[in-house]
Amino acid sequence: MNIFTLFFLLSTLSIKVAHAECVKNLYGKVICGEGLCKKDSHGKVLCASMGGDAILDCYREVLCGVGKCEKDNLGKVWCSKQQGGGAERESHGEVKCLGGSMEGYASLYQAAQ
Repeated sequence: MNIFTLFFLLSTLSIKVAHAECVKNLYGKVICGEGLCKKDSHGKVLCASMGGDAILDCYREVLCGVGKCEKDNLGKVWCSKQQGGGAERESHGEVKCLGGSMEGYASLYQAAQ
């Protein structure tokens, strides 16, 4: 195995660990997902897929993306189209994302365990 292959494998492993998250539900049970997790308005824990983000919208519903998500100045959720990609709100309120942006979706979450 060459040094490049070893570096690639180690960086992939660190990405998986860095984005995994566990959250307690209303009953105190720990729920874990491959991506970031949030509790919705009913206390249900929902998690994004690996490298993805989970964020609460203005109605306290969980929206997910394949990359990081941010709210714009109007409260609309935008997420990176790239798995693990970054997103940040600019000073005038527009969200810029690595690989382009897409709206956050409730349907992009995965079943937490």
